[in-house]
Amino acid sequence: MEVLNMSSQINYATLTKDYILTGPNYVDWRRNIKLLLTAEGLIYVIEDEKPSLPDTMEGEEKAAYELFRQNNSKAKLLVLNSIDNTIKDSIKNLSFAKDMLEELKKLYEKQNRHAHILHSTKMTSWISIIDHVMKLHNLFQELEAIGTSFKLNYKTDVILYSLPQEICGSFICNYNMNKIFVEFPELGNMLQEVEAAHKL
Repeated sequence: MEVLNMSSQINYATLTKDYILTGPNYVDWRRNIKLLLTAEGLIYVIEDEKPSLPDTMEGEEKAAYELFRQNNSKAKLLVLNSIDNTIKDSIKNLSFAKDMLEELKKLYEKQNRHAHILHSTKMTSWISIIDHVMKLHNLFQELEAIGTSFKLNYKTDVILYSLPQEICGSFICNYNMNKIFVEFPELGNMLQEVEAAHKL
């Protein structure tokens, strides 16, 4: 098949370098790694059922099993070489390339759920500002624990966006205009002062 002959024309080092999995680029990475496996004739390793060890290691069953084992090893190398070192530890001990991709899928589906929660979380009237800030802080920590990194200004924007405008609108405007950047504890203290002033 023509697709299987593509491997001789592809610079895998360049392709894997351009599509290293870092976390946020998971969707693009998965599409690219499947293209690489297809070009190398290894896509069946992650799409078909894993073969069981044959009762007798001879004949066609043995040959098919050995071929799968060799191709699975090649597929694992392609996957591992296209993943950032900080992510490899979560899958490097898995025996099959198919299991590696399934594990990464579960990991980043979980991240997407957490990200959705982050952006949809708004402060409610029965919770204090400091408790709300800590709630979002804990959500960020959960995401960072599974490999996602955030810049301070992004985390600050998410928190400020989640606050009620009638209480914090002026503070948010001044904060952004003056380009203030502070860590969570100090931001929490500043917002507590805003909340206390609003209650006077």
